[in-house]
Amino acid sequence: MKDLLNKNITFSYNEALEMIVSMGMVACEGQLLALAEEFKIELDPLASSFHDETHERLSPHTLRELQFFFQYHFIHKGLDYAFYESICSSTEGLSAEEWITILAQSPADKVVAQMVYGVYWDQMEDLLQGQEWDAIKMDLRILSELVHDTKPQQELIQAHEPLLECLAHPEETKLRYMQLIRLFYNDAFVHWRERFKEESECASVIYQAQFHANPERFIRDLNKVEPAVYDIPTNFHISFISQVGNHHLSFNTGTSWNAWVIFGIHNDRVFGPAADREKTELFLKAFSDKRRLDFLLLLQERPHYGQEIATKLGITPAAVNYHSNFLFFLNLLEMKREDHRMYYHLNMDKLRELLALTSSVMLGEEY
Repeated sequence: MKDLLNKNITFSYNEALEMIVSMGMVACEGQLLALAEEFKIELDPLASSFHDETHERLSPHTLRELQFFFQYHFIHKGLDYAFYESICSSTEGLSAEEWITILAQSPADKVVAQMVYGVYWDQMEDLLQGQEWDAIKMDLRILSELVHDTKPQQELIQAHEPLLECLAHPEETKLRYMQLIRLFYNDAFVHWRERFKEESECASVIYQAQFHANPERFIRDLNKVEPAVYDIPTNFHISFISQVGNHHLSFNTGTSWNAWVIFGIHNDRVFGPAADREKTELFLKAFSDKRRLDFLLLLQERPHYGQEIATKLGITPAAVNYHSNFLFFLNLLEMKREDHRMYYHLNMDKLRELLALTSSVMLGEEY
């Protein structure tokens, strides 16, 4: 496994990816601040400065356009999925200027079709009604009819009308998103690009050393997946602006599969060792929501994949991702690929450890 990980995983800064992540972070700032408070994570002062300065630099019109394309849900990619696809299909990191040139040359119909996929990726059977995606993905008329008849998941419901608007006016949509991206680059990102790269590359040196020292432990402890997932070439982009998280994006380049991981620069603060009291507080908070307790009890029976959990708990797949984050932060979950699906596994030893730790903290006994 060590040889496989060393062969397939590389660390590569992708400026275009950092820029598109920063656009989403600004648009979803309210969601992110609420989540940070819930997880007891303090936003890096430098990141806060970027957010404040960006709001000052961008015009009200540009901020509204940013909301139009990015605001819906930062975990569940929506209209912005098309932009991620255009970046991550490349096996090499792109500068922001290179990516903007590539996107400008991409047909509007193709980008708008990818917006549809982004909104409906977790309910494609409902959307397609028996048709094949590859057969209709470039027919915006058919896609418009299907989207009109199919409501997105609840967290993406506000993207429904904007998506129909994009489908009805693809060329105008392209003019809008190209103008938005160029304005964001010139008015906001260009002032921070070197600092973001410096911060990310400094952290990358540290994370690469940890990875090469023990690849399997790094993937399990800080990346929160089963190492066997990395059976395809994967680039780890250490992202300053995303702060914390592991977001996996894989795309078929036409001849092979390629993947990128957006790896938060402060993952070691959240997924690494934490003080006993902080662990206890987060453990108790994790189960203050009945759905997270139901999640854990469900996995006691056997491992489940995301759609199974969503169906059994009566929640959306994106909600599964949201609630699983609490359990990931506590190392209670592991992800393993089986039969081409990613399954959630409950770490029973860690659960016993946290229960014992919580008991010792609450009762004032030595752990």
